Amino acid sequence: MNRIAKTKYLLYAFLFLNAFAYAQQFTNYSTKDGLPSNHIYKIAQDEKGFLWIATDKGLVKYNGNTMKIFTTKDGLATNDVWEVFPTPDGKLWYLSKSSKLGYIENDRVYAFESEQKGEIFNPIFSSQVGNTIFLTSSNTFHVLKDERWKLLMKYRLGDSIAANSFINHPTIASFKTTELLDSVFVQDKNNKTIESYDFKNVLNRIHKRGQITDSLFYWVNDKQYSILNLNTLKLYNRNFKDELALEQSKHVRINIVNNKIQISGNGFVGVLDADFHIKNTYYIPEHLKAHFALIDKTGSIWISTFTDGIYYLPIEKQNIKYCLTGEKVNNIKKVNDKIIANVFNKGFYKLNQSKNEFSPFIDEDEYLFNATYIDELDTEFYMSSRHVKTVKENIVKDVHVQDTVYFMNDKARQLVFYNDYLFGQFSLGINKINPNKFSVEVEYLQSGINELLIFNDKFLVATSSGLKEFKNNVFSSILFNNQEFNQSILSINKVSETEILLNTDGFGSYLTDLEAIKQLPKSEFLIVNNAYIENNTIWLATESGVLKYTKINDEFVFQMLIDKVSGLPSNSVNNVIVNQENLMVVTNNGIAILPINIKQRSQLLDVYIENALFNSQPITASNSVFKYEDNGNLNFKISNINFAETQKNFSFNYKLEPIHKDWTQTSTNNLNFNDLQPESYTLFVEAQGFTNQISFIIQPLWWQKFWFKASMVLLAIIIIVFISRHFVKRSQFQKNQKIFEDKRLSELQLKALRSQMNPHFVFNSLSAIQYYIGENDFEKSELYLVKFSKLIRQFFELSKENEISLETEVSLLQNYLEIEKLRFKEKLDFTIHVDSDLDTKNTKIPTMLLQPIVENAVNHGVFNKLENGLVTLNFIDIEQRTFKVEIIDDGVGFANTNNRQSEDVKSSNVLHDRLHFLNYSEKWEIDYKTEELNPNSVDKGNKSVFIITKKQK
Repeated sequence: MNRIAKTKYLLYAFLFLNAFAYAQQFTNYSTKDGLPSNHIYKIAQDEKGFLWIATDKGLVKYNGNTMKIFTTKDGLATNDVWEVFPTPDGKLWYLSKSSKLGYIENDRVYAFESEQKGEIFNPIFSSQVGNTIFLTSSNTFHVLKDERWKLLMKYRLGDSIAANSFINHPTIASFKTTELLDSVFVQDKNNKTIESYDFKNVLNRIHKRGQITDSLFYWVNDKQYSILNLNTLKLYNRNFKDELALEQSKHVRINIVNNKIQISGNGFVGVLDADFHIKNTYYIPEHLKAHFALIDKTGSIWISTFTDGIYYLPIEKQNIKYCLTGEKVNNIKKVNDKIIANVFNKGFYKLNQSKNEFSPFIDEDEYLFNATYIDELDTEFYMSSRHVKTVKENIVKDVHVQDTVYFMNDKARQLVFYNDYLFGQFSLGINKINPNKFSVEVEYLQSGINELLIFNDKFLVATSSGLKEFKNNVFSSILFNNQEFNQSILSINKVSETEILLNTDGFGSYLTDLEAIKQLPKSEFLIVNNAYIENNTIWLATESGVLKYTKINDEFVFQMLIDKVSGLPSNSVNNVIVNQENLMVVTNNGIAILPINIKQRSQLLDVYIENALFNSQPITASNSVFKYEDNGNLNFKISNINFAETQKNFSFNYKLEPIHKDWTQTSTNNLNFNDLQPESYTLFVEAQGFTNQISFIIQPLWWQKFWFKASMVLLAIIIIVFISRHFVKRSQFQKNQKIFEDKRLSELQLKALRSQMNPHFVFNSLSAIQYYIGENDFEKSELYLVKFSKLIRQFFELSKENEISLETEVSLLQNYLEIEKLRFKEKLDFTIHVDSDLDTKNTKIPTMLLQPIVENAVNHGVFNKLENGLVTLNFIDIEQRTFKVEIIDDGVGFANTNNRQSEDVKSSNVLHDRLHFLNYSEKWEIDYKTEELNPNSVDKGNKSVFIITKKQK
């Protein structure tokens, strides 16, 4: 291809692409959207994906959601920032005509002065090489060192040969030029010229220059650009006429953007290939009045203007053509060999296949109903509210259909051919129309008809109350065997030879073979206006966009949603068709023509932690250690970089280690945690493969530290040991005490035994026996001796027991009193009364408890009485396990009796001690008291009372 032909081709391509771009839909960002000014100098994108927008009223950082504005209030020396350079180390360098210049890092502004006090920078030719910025004005070069801008080189204009560029390169030091600006000389480190180039018509025009990598340097003006490889010293000269079919372009700049060399100027943006030709060119519509554009990480384009702010074109929209923009397009159909679009109040438009554009075909300024092709008649019908027009053999005819009253078309809004007749839908039902005369022969009334379809010789009617069949001139509802269906049907589509698709008003789409019916997945509650089916693919036109389904294993599976995010002019879609490799979507805002293989692309570039606070203190890399506080409050604000035009609720996963083991999903961008205990924590966030994290430490207070806790544990152990030893000692003491008391009780029992068998009783008994023997009364002496021996033996036997039955106790006392009665020769009498309610066999009493008291009654009461005496024993039942014993004598009483006490212990004292230990043992509860029977008589008598209770174990 020769140069002229190439130029013509490029010019044609430019005009076509420019027209194509003009039809595309841009999103405009201006002061109403948060920009401080509509005067935009430049847009840049940093390593993370943030957009930086240089304006005359401040610098803007944009993440797709919020705009953060930096001004003099934040540390800028001036708000008029006209150049920015993002570097790989995460800094954003800002340039302007000012005495202080620097960078922004972590949303903090750093500004630095020149080493020459008061110097004003005008860095119009500045360069970026890696992380280093070279401030370059018309005659000075500076670099930041030790927080001051150091002067690297200075030259004077007017010299015969003067340096005009400082170079950061191992072997090349600078470029020099002549006074005529027609040549460039490459100087090495020894200031020796190692190469020269003819530069006519380059340097003598308004231009920009600079080093863009460690091995590339460029010059550019409004007609051409040159790039020098510093390593090979090869110069590449390119002009815009050959590259872009443009005679010139103002404001051209070359930058490294996302590791690629981008070139942009008035009317275009592109990428330089390995030979520095412009490729992937996007031509900016002239009406936008743009002077600069940027292709971001996702391939989307950002365009800056001096008057209207920013225009944004997502990558999805770059492959979409928009037709009839701003027009209300009600429908689109394939009619015979044509693709017809219904344009409200304008008529039927036909697609020009070669230009991929729509042009007027049949003008109608009335409401359009439908367009259809009847194969049996080889005729196209175009129906509106007043006309029905036919097209046959490219001849358009107007069929008379207006009524004589309203002059409206009430014959056919839609037509089908069935049994050699045309059937037309009208407002009240269906007309049977003679195809030759187009006259109505019969009217069939049925309200709410929306569409007609002939399917497998069945005449199907979509109505507002379900699906009906027109058969034998009668409308009858089609009943399905698996569910009741009476939803309003907007349209019907043939899916296959056995299935159709019913599209409803608010209930989604349904597949049916006219026997059973089932919902198309993910279409629930959608308003489905229409559908297109081709090659086992269903495209639903809904009020929420276009839904795509593909048949997999005999089932239609949802694939994707195409909506405004994908580039549609509106989510309200009236119809959709497929034409060759394009998807045509009609809306109330025109037609969008998309590639049929369109893919959804995520615009998400990062998820990050925007703010982190612990009790209102910021958490940063340099401030990540905090003291524990009660009810400590931890707050995180999570943000994302996402330039999608319609962002739905952004969701992400998070976990706070070591508290959380698993990820938690949320759509709120604020995370709060309360009362975190001292620990090292790390918050992780993740979304679509992007991750971020922040770590911090909550230090324990002195009483939460390990040494304190260890001391407390040790102290607790000591206290526990001390208390344990105390209780062990106490338990041992109690055991010893019990042993002692048991021993003491045994001793008391022995003493009681001795007191019961005191020498007087034994001596008196033996004397009585001797007396009976002396009187030769062997019978009484033998009786006495037998009773005495039995009593002694019984005493010894019972002394081994702790308790005995009441029956045994009564028997013992009776034996004892009988012996005493023999000894007293009828002077003593006694009675023993036992309550009939007492169970003497099962009622227990401590062994030998009563005998000492009975003996006292005999020896100290009756013995000293002149007359005969009486001893009475009463055993009285009180309640279960409790009974009373009364020991009564009518003797002289204790007050008239000389006290007699053995050398060891009195029997009464022994009794009191024994009662104490019995009650202490918690087995018995015994109450004992004595009183004079007749206080006013000489023989006062005595009454001793025991109340004895046997406790349950």
